[in-house]
Amino acid sequence: MTDDAGRWRAWKEETFGNDYMIWHDGLYTAGVASLTGEQREAALTLLRLGLSLGDAHAAEALAAMGDASTVGSMRAKLDEAQGTEQVRLALAIHELGPDPSLARYLIDVLQSPLHWSHRIDAAMGLRRFAGADDEEALLQAVAEDPDYLVRYHAAESLLIRWDLQPTELTGHPEIFARVCGPKDDAPLEPADFVRFREARAMLERLRDDRGRG
Repeated sequence: MTDDAGRWRAWKEETFGNDYMIWHDGLYTAGVASLTGEQREAALTLLRLGLSLGDAHAAEALAAMGDASTVGSMRAKLDEAQGTEQVRLALAIHELGPDPSLARYLIDVLQSPLHWSHRIDAAMGLRRFAGADDEEALLQAVAEDPDYLVRYHAAESLLIRWDLQPTELTGHPEIFARVCGPKDDAPLEPADFVRFREARAMLERLRDDRGRG
C-alpha cells in the first residue's frame, strides 16, 4: 500500500466508518458537506486523493460537497470503472451537472451478468433519471432479471419515477406477488417468468392510468 493509499484509507475510515458500516448504512456525506473553511479544504484534498486512487465513494462525497471542479476527473475514471463503482461515479457526475446520457452506464450495469448487488445499485440509481431508454431498462429488469431483489428495486424505482403512491412496492400487493420468485430458493421455471411479465404489464397500466388521470 502506497503512502497516499494508506493516508486515504485511514482518513476515509475515520470519517465515514469501515467498509461494513458504509455497505450497511450507506456513505454518510452530511458531515463533510457541512464543513467550512480550512476543514472543508482539508476534506476536499483527501477526497480528491481518494478519487485519483479510483475510489468512487470519494466521488459520492465530492458531489455532496458540490465540488464541480472534479467532474473532469470523475469522467476520466468512469469508463474504466465497473459495476457499483461505475454507478456511483455516474450518479456523482449527474448530481454535479445533470446529464441524462449518464443513465446508459447504469443501464449497462443493470443488464450485465454482474452479481445482483451491482444490478440492484443500478436499478436504484435509475430513480434519478427520467428517460425512455432507462424506463424500458427498468421494465425489462422487472420482467426478466433472475434475482428477486433486482426485480423488486427496479419496480420500486418505476413507482418513484412516476410518483405513483404508495411508492413502496409492497403497497401494490398484486404486483408484488408477481415480482416475487419461487420459495426456498427453488430454480426459476418458465411459469415464473410469465408472472414477472405480468408484473411489468401491471406497472405499465398503472403508469398509463396515471397519465390519463
